[in-house]
Amino acid sequence: MWKQKYVTSDGCSEGAKRILFDDMSHIVSEGIGYGLLISAMVKDKVTFDAFRKYYNAHLDANGLMNWKIDATGKMAGENAATDVDVDVAYSLLLAHKFIGDDSYLAEAKKNVGLIKKHMVEPETYVLKAGDACGGSMTTNPSYFAPAYFKVFGEVTNDDFWNKVSDKCYDILFKSWNAETGLVPDWCKADGSTPADNVSWAKFGGKNYYYDAARTPWRIAKDYVWYGDECAKKYCKTVNGFIQKLGISNVTDGYTLGGKTYRTKKTSAFVGCFAVATLSSNDQEFIDAAYSENINTFNDSYFYDILRLLTLQMQHGLFVKY
Repeated sequence: MWKQKYVTSDGCSEGAKRILFDDMSHIVSEGIGYGLLISAMVKDKVTFDAFRKYYNAHLDANGLMNWKIDATGKMAGENAATDVDVDVAYSLLLAHKFIGDDSYLAEAKKNVGLIKKHMVEPETYVLKAGDACGGSMTTNPSYFAPAYFKVFGEVTNDDFWNKVSDKCYDILFKSWNAETGLVPDWCKADGSTPADNVSWAKFGGKNYYYDAARTPWRIAKDYVWYGDECAKKYCKTVNGFIQKLGISNVTDGYTLGGKTYRTKKTSAFVGCFAVATLSSNDQEFIDAAYSENINTFNDSYFYDILRLLTLQMQHGLFVKY
């Protein structure tokens, strides 16, 4: 259903495919990163290779994908977004694991090297917002993928990635509300808000909104795959907030203190919160979150793609390389 609605070869070179954005015309690189993860997990080599070809056709000067492309294939937004290329690198590892082509592993290692060079602030290990912006004054907690970084370190035999992972948790716990576990969309490396140069962000980037909503989905992997104590601490706090709120009452936006100011229900929030429950020992809680996620239906690219990704995680398809 997802492929039929959002995946198209229109506006692509031969053999490539793209994923339609909210306006059902443009594409954002984020979608390609997610699509590569989705297709690798279900061993869909044809679709994976088509997305991979599209990604490689729209690289910037650093060898990373420009973040927005129009319907005809022309660049509509220059430079790369860090979360995308982190997802792309991990998707290539998953493709190597499940599909088996050694070229996937070689390209994953190349991309990990580019991320290290262009998307981590020198000396501080702070994950930048992109290859041309961000650092200690502007970072995004929903980009933090410590489980991926541990894998990158294992694959490349480079302790650098453990330091990046540790720095992500340092910032996460400086920026979060310790009662709810909620983090802002954007922050500085000292945890404070507002971050620099994000005046365009909804609510100034200070609230738990559509960027931050992805954080539980990313952090829970580090508990599921590695049993990481920092991930456990984070997920336990978030789960406490969800249990107090009730998974069926989740809406799409909160202050860090947990006050809701929105009424819409979307998989961006329901699904990512549901993934955090995988760290719980309460099977009834986990089942309720799964039921809520699979019965939440959406009306746009971002919600639908996160529904699919989070359900794949809950089904045990999203595994460690």
